[in-house]
Amino acid sequence: MMTSHPRKGEPDSKLLLLEADFNAAADRWADATARKARIEDEVDRLISLREKAEKKEAKRAAACVRARGRVMKTRAKSLEGLAAKVRVRDRDYTDDEDLEIEILKSLVDDIKAIQGAKP
Repeated sequence: MMTSHPRKGEPDSKLLLLEADFNAAADRWADATARKARIEDEVDRLISLREKAEKKEAKRAAACVRARGRVMKTRAKSLEGLAAKVRVRDRDYTDDEDLEIEILKSLVDDIKAIQGAKP
């Protein structure tokens, strides 16, 4: 509750000024606390959104890995099929040496099969 500004010479004028200063400081503190609470709520909401997005990303990554695996396990019967595998490899480039070897083996087996040799 705000009081009117005391005039000099009134009894307790200093105390009333200090009370007004305290009330203003308490109001600013309450405002800051409310702002912090709103920010914390927003942070919590964003963390929840991020966690959901991370789960979705992981599911989509797994689906992409499965799709790449199906491509590499399917035998190419022509140059067009080999080119499709190369395009998949280019789009899903990785530094994973084991995966690169797997893709190379798939392409080599396809080439052998196209030439009539046993893979």
